[in-house]
Amino acid sequence: MTKIRSFFIKWHRYSPVFTMVTALLIPFTLVTHILSICIPAVSDFINRYPAAGVRFLLAKLTGFFPFSLAETVILLVIPLAVGGFFLARRLEKREDPKGAYYFLSYLVGFLCLMYTLFVFTLGTAYFGTPMDEELGLDREKVSAEELYETAEAILERIDGVIDEIEFDENGASVMPMTRKELNRELNTLAKKAAEKYPFLSSLSSRVKPILLSKPMTYTHMSGIYTYLTGEANINTNFPDSTIPFTMAHEMSHQRGIAREDEANFAALLISMESDDPYILYSAYYELFKYFINALAVADTQLFEAIYQKADPRLVGEIYAFNDFFDKYADNLAADITGGLNDAYQQIQGVEEGIASYGLVVDLAVAYYKAGSDAPPREQRIY
Repeated sequence: MTKIRSFFIKWHRYSPVFTMVTALLIPFTLVTHILSICIPAVSDFINRYPAAGVRFLLAKLTGFFPFSLAETVILLVIPLAVGGFFLARRLEKREDPKGAYYFLSYLVGFLCLMYTLFVFTLGTAYFGTPMDEELGLDREKVSAEELYETAEAILERIDGVIDEIEFDENGASVMPMTRKELNRELNTLAKKAAEKYPFLSSLSSRVKPILLSKPMTYTHMSGIYTYLTGEANINTNFPDSTIPFTMAHEMSHQRGIAREDEANFAALLISMESDDPYILYSAYYELFKYFINALAVADTQLFEAIYQKADPRLVGEIYAFNDFFDKYADNLAADITGGLNDAYQQIQGVEEGIASYGLVVDLAVAYYKAGSDAPPREQRIY
């Protein structure tokens, strides 16, 4: 305890300097944030250049750790904050009358740093050019018939690979590679996609497994990108069928795609660069689930018709996932995290909130209507 106290005494006096440096960044950060909200070209420029550099640097620095640094920080932040506060109070009474002041100074500085990192990682990306414009697609409201036709096209893609997929006795597919091998392959695919689509920054990164994946499942989160550490994290408790697409989704955030529907579509674009049956199967399977959910609301007859056309093994996969998810479906943790995520999305200008995850169907319909080979819009020069 004596060593901890002496360490704290030695370093806590630097807190005003830390706070001053981080606070000086705030005016510049705030102006950048406002300009990006008002001018999409500014948002695009920041996202593709300085923000891409910050994301790259963070991913490389934290990539040395085989575990999720973000998860570790979250688990330690409360006990460290409480312990630091009481230690500061003790120092204030015994050895330094400004102990609590220095502690609060560090706290303010950390909050300033959080905001700056948010703006210069993903914060501006929410207000840039929409992906449909980048791809030269006509994104419109889709009819039930268009949903059905696109779902049929997705089923054809699934039928082309499903014979090469192995399923267990419960009907769930089995991933034929390790997560490390998958991560390496998706890095290669993401680099290929970045050559075609200038809105994706090029980066090789380590996707981190969440240690507390099972408790995390109660929040219904299959993955998360943490901008403070630049890490893409995945919930390894979810079935194999979700892992490749989820990994590609979080890697898309890491490469500058902020909006959730666009991250879903970017995950599809990355996956489609592959010739691996399981990576393709995971992407088309996840996309198909969005479509049948949309059809269930839009037209029950077409929903039943597309289900009848689906391969029995694909239907078994869906049933297996539902069986897995049933025990996590209704709980307070999901309500809280869902509400917070919904509020966060709307604050960033996504009017649909968490419903925006499902808007990938609009992009997919526009993409398939364009012949599935719509060229990316020419990269602008800023």
